[in-house]
Amino acid sequence: MFLIAIILENLTLVSSPFSIDIEVAFFFTISAVKYNLMDFKILDTKEVETRTWVLAKGNLFEYLSELKNDFYNFSIQRKIVKNQYLDSILSTIVKGDPIPILTITYNKRTTKFAAGKSISIDLNDVEILDGLQRTFRLWTYYKIIEIYKESKKKDPVSVATTIRQKLPMAFDTAVITYTEIKNLIADEELESLESTFKRFDLYFIIWYNLSPQQVINKMLILNAGQRSVTKTHQYELLFLYLWHDLENRLHPKIHLYREKDFFANDVKAGQRSVGDYQFSSVIVGLRSYLEERPLKISVDINTLATDPLDDDTSINEQVFKADFIESFLHYLRDVDEVINSTEGAFGKKWFVRETTLVGILAGLGTYLEISELNDIKELRRRTDEGFKQLKKKSKSPGYKLNDFQNEYNNLYNKTVNVGTFVRKAIKDYTLSLLRDETPSWKKIFNQA
Repeated sequence: MFLIAIILENLTLVSSPFSIDIEVAFFFTISAVKYNLMDFKILDTKEVETRTWVLAKGNLFEYLSELKNDFYNFSIQRKIVKNQYLDSILSTIVKGDPIPILTITYNKRTTKFAAGKSISIDLNDVEILDGLQRTFRLWTYYKIIEIYKESKKKDPVSVATTIRQKLPMAFDTAVITYTEIKNLIADEELESLESTFKRFDLYFIIWYNLSPQQVINKMLILNAGQRSVTKTHQYELLFLYLWHDLENRLHPKIHLYREKDFFANDVKAGQRSVGDYQFSSVIVGLRSYLEERPLKISVDINTLATDPLDDDTSINEQVFKADFIESFLHYLRDVDEVINSTEGAFGKKWFVRETTLVGILAGLGTYLEISELNDIKELRRRTDEGFKQLKKKSKSPGYKLNDFQNEYNNLYNKTVNVGTFVRKAIKDYTLSLLRDETPSWKKIFNQA
């Protein structure tokens, strides 16, 4: 009845020669819409300003069976990671021990939450803020049970091969292995796991009516102490609004990669094409350019309740928009191309490093005295002129990366913070280059 009520409430019949009767309309509406409804028992609830916090209980099997197919692709979540401690979650479920509360967000219209009542929620409209890794592992076992039941051949090799084809991510992240599948079949555990899942209850915190920024802040704070949530991922989330704006407007020869993307590690290691960059490195590089000093990625969890640019000037607000960054990336690619042509494969690998980008851009910003500007038109003009000069100087006399590498190799014999040291050295070299001096890596490294 709950499903019928929703459909009838949203069904509009138009009086026209092409109108259809209510039975036909009802049939096609049901056929077109898939509801992944799950029942929750509300244990407690609290109103927090415009938001609602709900503590609820739900069945594990129902939760796993109603999850939307791409639940693990929520854009603000980190990727599925290897974690030997999480991999023991199945034995926890089998023993009947409780697992930590899962936190989800739900923003569709619903009846008022009240303790003691039950409510049905469409999991198509739910995102997982905390508990993605646990959910993915348990969902993998649920899918294995489902595939095993449907398999005509029950031998371990056939079943494992089918699972490998249908759940490649589970194998790629080492959540499941062929050996484990063979053991589950050999020990006849798959037959009992479904019953175990159906008897097991999970506990949820449901946040209702969070704004997009509140969702990001909530997820970051929830995961702040977990090793698998890197500073890079957190930093990316603070500027996620830019990522979405940039996605559809970048030049075909320019690509940005977030840490969770499949090729992100290759790009970071320099196995890339000219124009391929890490999203976080571009953002921290741009901030280094504006502040005239080489910055590094850092996130202060205590300040996440505010907008990351709240304390910036109006010019920064105009800079951190897709149109400025789009043009900035074109300039960056021009320099990238020059360094690749003069320094070869090592230049391509060197230029994409975060330490390199923030050093070069901090040097360029200092040369142009960017921090003194409060007019976006003047900033654009100076940026255009500055990158033309940087492109010219990158050709000749250039960055002479063989000399750089020789000095870099000697750093490990000295007591220094290598990252901080190299950022500053690259900034100083770039500044000297732009000032028509004759920079020397040996001199800069020794002075520093």
